[in-house]
Amino acid sequence: MTADTYLTAGEARAFVAANPSVEWIDVFMFDLNGVARGKRFRPADLPALADKGILVPSTVYIMDTRGNCVEETGLLWETGDPDINFKILAGTLAPVPVSGGRNAQAVMVPVEDDGGLDPRGVLNRQIAALASMGLSPVCAVELEFYVTVKSESGYFELKTPKGLADTPDFPKLYQYGELDTIRAFIDDVYAIAAAQNLPVDAIIQEAGPGQFEINLKHKADAAAAALDGLLLKRAVRAAAHAHGMEATFMAKPHHEWSGSGMHIHMSLVDKSGANVFAGDPISPLFRHALGGLQATMADFMAVWSQGGNSYKRYVAKSYVPMAAHWGFNNRNVALRIPRGSGGATRVEHRVAGADANPFLVLAAILAGMKHGIDHKIEPTSAMDGNFEKDPSPQLPTSWTAALDRFESSTIARNAFGKPFWDVYAQVKQAERNEFERIVTSIDHLWYAQVA
Repeated sequence: MTADTYLTAGEARAFVAANPSVEWIDVFMFDLNGVARGKRFRPADLPALADKGILVPSTVYIMDTRGNCVEETGLLWETGDPDINFKILAGTLAPVPVSGGRNAQAVMVPVEDDGGLDPRGVLNRQIAALASMGLSPVCAVELEFYVTVKSESGYFELKTPKGLADTPDFPKLYQYGELDTIRAFIDDVYAIAAAQNLPVDAIIQEAGPGQFEINLKHKADAAAAALDGLLLKRAVRAAAHAHGMEATFMAKPHHEWSGSGMHIHMSLVDKSGANVFAGDPISPLFRHALGGLQATMADFMAVWSQGGNSYKRYVAKSYVPMAAHWGFNNRNVALRIPRGSGGATRVEHRVAGADANPFLVLAAILAGMKHGIDHKIEPTSAMDGNFEKDPSPQLPTSWTAALDRFESSTIARNAFGKPFWDVYAQVKQAERNEFERIVTSIDHLWYAQVA
């Protein structure tokens, strides 16, 4: 992990001169939910912003997914909501080459994370902890998502775009017809990715109507890999809007359709760049890392699944793991060792929903690995075939149970730091209370006339 460098005024002026079509620049950070929040500026303002930075209220770190500041954190009225100084992260200023190329974007990061509430800072502290052991992660993010018709009302509707299969009875998994139908959208996703230096790899048709997956290539910088995942979401959404569609990364948009996951491929290398997971077939250190991931997986369930909808993804026979098993080349398990050896030896962590925050997902994975390596934890036997025949050790697949486990976890508290751990728990408990308080049309349909 290296110290952050920031956009200079000279670089800002050069960008503005080279991109005369840009009318607005969105400068944003990512909150604890992975939601981009920030300000929109005219290009002429950019050099001054690069010099002096951008002031953002500190309450940006205590917001729920709807943008409400959570009083239960004790960091709202009690603090006076002081500003935090952010600066634009070098290498993130880039155009968004759709809809006439009128927009550009840049990522800002806090100059100082005194409160310990920046999710990127949480991940950087885990990277530093492994670096002290002479180890560094190499990782990549895979994301599944749905495209839908853009609603005229502005409210989300799950309606498959014209020309795509609209029933899970015909998933067309791994076929090309669906890709051809929305080729213009896909071309724009890759055009945005190229402009923003996002290392996109393959795209595939997934099992749900209008569901796709895009893979990102591995990076030897976990914080950059996590940021790639978040910027890919923005790229997909921007391309979808340009073509009259919406894209959603919610974990379970329809109870009968496949859920959308975030799969993380991860290995560790030593100072020489050698993959320390490599062995015959895996190294003892890799076994200990797997043991740590198994032992801590339940502690971080509230991170893998951060909202009420997230837990609806955990259903049987859906390739969504509900137990902390591992295995070789087995998509049923939470920790899959894909085919490959030597430098390609890695684990695929398959638990998180696509709605999760990659900064926190990667931080939790690294914390689990370090815990296993530190304590030389041996994993269970590798699982062959269907793990559902042997469901233990079971994960807490309800929101209440997951939050209870997170709040009682010394491992989670130590990994994330007490300030962040406490705020995350308070924000999510408040969000859960409000989510469960609301009476929906399902309540009426099921109970109103039979009560």
